Amino acid sequence: MQKKDGHTHTVYSHHGSQEVLDAYIERAIALGFDTYVVTEHAPLPEKFLANFVGPKESRDSSAMALSELEDYQNQVVHVQEKYGNQINIKRGFEVDYLLGYEPETKQFLQQHNDWIDEIVLSVHFLPDRHGNLIPIDYQPESLSQYFATELQTPQALFAKYFDVVKKSVGFDMELDVPVRIGHITLIRKYQKYFNLPPFDDSVHRQITELLTLILEKGYELDFNAAGFSKPFNGESYPTFDIVAEARQLGLPLVYGSDAHSVDALGLHFSEMAEFLENISVDKSKNDVIIKLI
Repeated sequence: MQKKDGHTHTVYSHHGSQEVLDAYIERAIALGFDTYVVTEHAPLPEKFLANFVGPKESRDSSAMALSELEDYQNQVVHVQEKYGNQINIKRGFEVDYLLGYEPETKQFLQQHNDWIDEIVLSVHFLPDRHGNLIPIDYQPESLSQYFATELQTPQALFAKYFDVVKKSVGFDMELDVPVRIGHITLIRKYQKYFNLPPFDDSVHRQITELLTLILEKGYELDFNAAGFSKPFNGESYPTFDIVAEARQLGLPLVYGSDAHSVDALGLHFSEMAEFLENISVDKSKNDVIIKLI
C-alpha cells in the first residue's frame, strides 16, 4: 500500500514554522512515506488582496507572496534532486477557490501549468452578507464579526459553505493533473468554540451531492489530519462518517497531514488508514481506493 502525504506546507505559508523544506522531507523519509506532495498556498490574486476585508494579519499570512514564488519553486526542485532516490516528491500548490476571482486564479495556474504535478483546491474564504470574502479559519472572532447572523442559525452557515465548495468543484482550471478537494469540513474548525450542532439532513444531502460531483469530475478527496490538533475541533476533515460515505461511492481519498511544522508530519496516519481499511466497500471499486492511501 502506498504511503502518501498529499497536503503539506513550507515556511512560505506564513502561518507555520520556519523550518526548512529539507527537514520536512527527511522526516517524511524517516516515517516511511513513499510519496510527498509539496502544496504551499499559491499567491492570492493582487486584485483580491487590494480588496481584502478582514484582519490585516490574515491577508498577510494566508499564502506566499508572489515575490516568493520563484524561491518556493526552486526549493521544491532542490529537494527533488537531493532526495529523489529516497522518496517521490511532487510539486504543487494549495489553491484557494475565491468566488468572483476565478479568471485570475485560472490565469495563474495556466502560467505555471508545466511546473505543477498535483493541486489541492480549498475554500478558506466565504462571502459575507455584503459579498466580501472573509477568512473562515483565521480566528473565531472573524466568524463572529462577519457571520453573526448565520451563526445564530448554523445550518445556514453550513449550507452557504458547502454551496461555495460545490462551486469550487465546478471551477474548470483546465489542468491535466490530479486535483484534491481540500478539508471539506473546515467550516467546523471552531465547532467547540461556537457549540456548533451536527449537520442536519439538508446539509447531509448537500454533502452527498458534493461527494458525487467530486467523483464525477475525477477528483480526489483530501483526508486531512489537521483538525485533530485544532483545540476547537478535534476531528479529521472530513469526519469519519463522511469519509465512509465517500469510500462507499468509490471516491479516492488521499491522506494529508496539512503539516505547517515538521512535527505535524504523519500525525494520525495509522488510525486514518486503519479506518479506511475497515470500511466495507464494493469490491469493484476497492482497488481504485486502496492504491491512493
